[in-house]
Amino acid sequence: MGRKVPLTMAFAAAILLAGCTTRTYDCGTEEVPVVPEPEVVIPARAETQNSFQSIPMAQKFSVRKVYGDHMVLQRNCPIRICGTADPGKVVLVGVGSNSVLATAGENGLWEAVLPAMEAGGPYMVSVTGAPGSEPIVFKDVLIGDVWLATGQSNMEMPVYSKGRFWSSRNGKEEAAQANYPKIRLYNATSKKYVSPGIVQSEVVGPGWKLCTPETVAPFSAVAFYFGRQLQKDLDVPIGLISASWGGTAIQPWISYDAYARAGRTKEMYQIDRISRNSKELQEKYEAAVAEAKKKFLDWQKRFYETYSRETAAAASWKNSDFNDSDWETVSCQEAFFPGDVDGVAWFRKTIDLPANWAGKPLKLSLGAIDDCDETYFNGVKVGATGTDVDNYWSVDRNYQIPGNLVKAGRNVIAIRVSDQYGTGGLMGNTDEMFLQNGNQKISIAGDWRFKLEFAADLKRIGLRPDPQGYMTSDERHPSFPATLYNSMLAPWTVYPICGVLWYQGESNAGDPADYINLQKLLISDLRTNWHNPKLPFLFVQLSGFEKHSPDKRLPDDYWVDRAPGNPAWAAFREAQTATLSEPYTGMAVCIDAGDHSDIHPANKQVVGYRLAKEAERIHYGKNIISAGPSFRSMKIEGDKAILSFDNVGGGLVASGSREGKLNCFAIAGKDGKFVWADAVIDGDKVVVSSPSVKEPAAVRYGWVSYAGNLNFYNKDGFPACPFRTDKPDYITK
Repeated sequence: MGRKVPLTMAFAAAILLAGCTTRTYDCGTEEVPVVPEPEVVIPARAETQNSFQSIPMAQKFSVRKVYGDHMVLQRNCPIRICGTADPGKVVLVGVGSNSVLATAGENGLWEAVLPAMEAGGPYMVSVTGAPGSEPIVFKDVLIGDVWLATGQSNMEMPVYSKGRFWSSRNGKEEAAQANYPKIRLYNATSKKYVSPGIVQSEVVGPGWKLCTPETVAPFSAVAFYFGRQLQKDLDVPIGLISASWGGTAIQPWISYDAYARAGRTKEMYQIDRISRNSKELQEKYEAAVAEAKKKFLDWQKRFYETYSRETAAAASWKNSDFNDSDWETVSCQEAFFPGDVDGVAWFRKTIDLPANWAGKPLKLSLGAIDDCDETYFNGVKVGATGTDVDNYWSVDRNYQIPGNLVKAGRNVIAIRVSDQYGTGGLMGNTDEMFLQNGNQKISIAGDWRFKLEFAADLKRIGLRPDPQGYMTSDERHPSFPATLYNSMLAPWTVYPICGVLWYQGESNAGDPADYINLQKLLISDLRTNWHNPKLPFLFVQLSGFEKHSPDKRLPDDYWVDRAPGNPAWAAFREAQTATLSEPYTGMAVCIDAGDHSDIHPANKQVVGYRLAKEAERIHYGKNIISAGPSFRSMKIEGDKAILSFDNVGGGLVASGSREGKLNCFAIAGKDGKFVWADAVIDGDKVVVSSPSVKEPAAVRYGWVSYAGNLNFYNKDGFPACPFRTDKPDYITK
């Protein structure tokens, strides 16, 4: 029995004769060619091969790495599948019951464009070539909505990790419950890399994954909570792509072509300086990497040799008969190095094994260990992971234990952990820590014994050099213009998406005026590269924050007696808000969801929820209020300022105040001296005044780095957007 496909052989031959190679049909930009009707039946495989004898089918071919099992393809949009083959060779691409032929151009690239499909699945995607060639088949493919999440650390922050201050609120519980078969994840953030001056065609990442407790834990918390809300409200498959890098500015996420279109000579010069000769760049890069590696290895050697005496004294700690009864007891969920200590420490655990396990080879699973480890079983080394392994600090440790080491009864696992940077220790979840014999498992979670071998004095041995060499060459720094567009965004431009989520700004907060231009340029660039002028762009306004000191937190009331000021983050939030003048944009106001002592606030659930509601209004056409009150105009009546707002929704509310009094309003006269004001709700307006200001000239709300008394909302539950009426020229022009 053959299968129905909307493609006649005559039509396929016409495509080939016309020399059609790669054409782009993207959502909302071009009309999709009408497929000839009625559908015809392509014969079964043997007959198909005869029918294709006159067509130069490809013997060797590949598909871009953005595709894979479990992926979500964008619904209601022509489906694009891209890959490579010898020039002039043809592949047959099928999605569900639809198929089309695609011919590789002179550059060896082919692109298949198939008809748009409604949400649903699962489907199978197949790419086949000449008889005898190996087909490429992707299984369990859904049709739904695909969103790209990008930015810096607050977008990168995972649902759950064992790192201190690096998890969303209740992240462990959230991850444990995250079995969502209709949500699919691609965590490109886990394989970050830079590409100065060279636009990459292939993504580096782990592939598409089902949303499970294991896959969601390291995934972007904001993106997951956003996708979970959409999937709940829309009941369609959701694909989420995470591509973020902590600490980066906006400049690396914008392409060179965008800088050229905007005439931004500074960024163009920086990029041109290193991209004129790719061979020269490659040689320079390789030399920089080699130099960085040497510096790092020299430092690492010094790290260990400086404390060789302590290491020699700890030589017996691996042995099974060593007495560790006076060591500290730690839970595996809190098995970290103390404070900010870098150095080497040991973790030991005694485990009783049944008699029928004796002499059997076992699998030892420890989860991730930060940074490096040497692992011993009954005094014999069974595995080690060092800095020569990519992403060694996050690699799951799975070691094989020879049967001759396994005894009935008492056995000892000893792990020597080296922490050279940041948080260190056992990072695996409890369900990742076990011994396995065939289908039987014994948990090794719970309590472990812990003792430091040595704490490194970095003043004595020097700061750890960056092993990747980002600091040895400007163009290798992840904030170099265009470099992250080249490596982390460009490979995805062949993959139709529904929209973009953006959480970034902390690294650009010092220049709000230019950020307006840069963020608008980013939006234009994304829409150009995805060939969709209506591509939704949803972003997060910076939350409340004062000083990053999560280990030594500020008093919760530190802000109470602070006079009105003009902090940098307030002006930056205003610049972010100005971007809403661009069509198809939305912003999640999150000043109320911040943390005064942590630049990475844990409440990412509310961020995802607010972004989802903006998406439902802007993209999905729901008639809802999806944001809080936003300042519209001011009228002066005597000694009072009367403010009007958009997004009033069900009404204005002073959360937690029975008298309807609003906090965090400031008012000034013509002298420009602001004082805290009395502010009350009057219908759909706010009346602001102060006994010390007789002739009001300007009003500000939420014009703070952080405050704990923000209470201006609408009855739909969304916070008011911070504002000032005395806007500077770069905002009003």
